Amino acid sequence: MNRAINLISKSLPSLNRGESAMHVLNLMDEMRVNDLPVVENGLFIGLANESDFLNAEVYQGEIQAELDLLNVSVSPDSHVLDVLKVISENDITVVPVVDEGNNYLGSITSADLLDHLAEMLGVMREGGIIVLQVFERDHSIQQIARIIEENNAKILSLSVVPASEGNLEMHIKIDLPDLNPILQSLERFNYNVLSKFQASQFDDELKDRYNELMRYLNM
Repeated sequence: MNRAINLISKSLPSLNRGESAMHVLNLMDEMRVNDLPVVENGLFIGLANESDFLNAEVYQGEIQAELDLLNVSVSPDSHVLDVLKVISENDITVVPVVDEGNNYLGSITSADLLDHLAEMLGVMREGGIIVLQVFERDHSIQQIARIIEENNAKILSLSVVPASEGNLEMHIKIDLPDLNPILQSLERFNYNVLSKFQASQFDDELKDRYNELMRYLNM
């Protein structure tokens, strides 16, 4: 489920060079995206951005060859995090998926990707978050997981972020609302707990921020 091919939108249309600029802008507005793929004879040509059609000189015209289409796509086997990287690096709302022969398979929207990431990271599930500071050279995910499981809890998601001076920050989402027993166990093993977010103070805020972001993307 974490491959690009599984995230393709079933409703997102593609464009051809005969489309009028007005029709393209209406489609983008309807689908709530700023980009749409241009496809000819089943082959991916490039990604068109709405700014290409807001210019007064082309507003009444068609998609011409001279338009500066963005040549960016992912393969069907690309991981969801690679799709996120492409979106972030190119500041786009749609990522085309093409095979080795440049055949267009469909596209992934940033909103659908965000939904999938939220599910993958356990954002909407009840629980708490612990942030640990660990040394890169000697941290043990296996030991941390064992400590958590011995407290009758499960890890919903785990991410590691580089910090200063060879340290790492480990962000762990756990399925228990009460983190205190786990925190005590981690401290007994000399783990440095940078911060904690109990369910009561964190989940509602996180859900609100997620919903605000989704409303923004759907404007």
